[in-house]
This record gives sequence, C-alpha cells and structure tokens, in this order.
Amino acid sequence: MNSNDDNNVMTDALDADMAALLAEHHASVAVPAALKLRMRTAVLEKVAAESACLTPGFQTIRAAEGEWLHAVPGAAIKILHHSADSPVVTYLARLEPGFEMPGHPHPYDEECIMLEGEMWLGDLHLKAGDYHFAAKGVLHGKLRTETGALVFQKGVLPV
Repeated sequence: MNSNDDNNVMTDALDADMAALLAEHHASVAVPAALKLRMRTAVLEKVAAESACLTPGFQTIRAAEGEWLHAVPGAAIKILHHSADSPVVTYLARLEPGFEMPGHPHPYDEECIMLEGEMWLGDLHLKAGDYHFAAKGVLHGKLRTETGALVFQKGVLPV
C-alpha cells in the first residue's frame, strides 16, 4: 500500500468515525413530505442535467446554431471553442468553390478533418473523412478547393 492508499484509508475511516459520532449526538428529525419531494426532484434534475451534458464543463453548439463569420473572401468560420489563455481555436471553416489561400507556416500545431468536399494543400489532396496534422513551424503549399469544403480545424485563425 502506498502513501496515497494510506491517506485514503485514513480519510475514509475518519469520515466514517465523524459520521458515527455526529449520528450518536443528534436526534433524528422528521422531514416534511414537501421537503423530501423537493430534495428528490433537485437530485433527479441534477442527474438528468449531467446525463444530458447540460452542466458546467460541457458545451454543445447545434448545426443550426452559432454565427458564421466572414474570415477572408470565399471563406467563413464558426468558432466552436476558444480558451482565453491560448491563441488556438477550434472552428469550422466553410470554403466556397474556387477558394484559394497562399501557403503559410503554422505558428502552432494545427489539425483538420475534412467533413465535406475536397481540398488541396500544395500537392496533398484531402477528401471528406481525411485527417491532416501540421506541426508548429511547418509550411504547406497553397490551399485550394474546386468543390468547396467544410473543414473542422483546431489551430490559429488564418486572419
């Protein structure tokens, strides 16, 4: 048993001892039916909220929700997640047919998953379902799409 196990055993025993001591020195209290119902309802609502991922720490953006921003001509983005302590953003990019963007280096790692359409990064051809990772400092060739594309990306915004 390591020291963490020892601490957990002590904490569990202490909690059990404290609970027993408190129970011995307190009289039981009749809880009104309305209060029992309110307590039960509150617990069940919390369980339901956690099951539906509605509690703090979860974020859901439905397909029809969120705002599409025009980032550059021919491309719109929808921010999905951004932490104030990092320039890295998780977003969707919708590229119009014929969109082109010059090749560029990546100041941070960048990930993308092609959701719809096709896109070229220099000579690399990406199709729906493909995943691409570009490490910090790597330069890729010109980005272009003939069909248009919807891309899930995590990286620094290209604006």
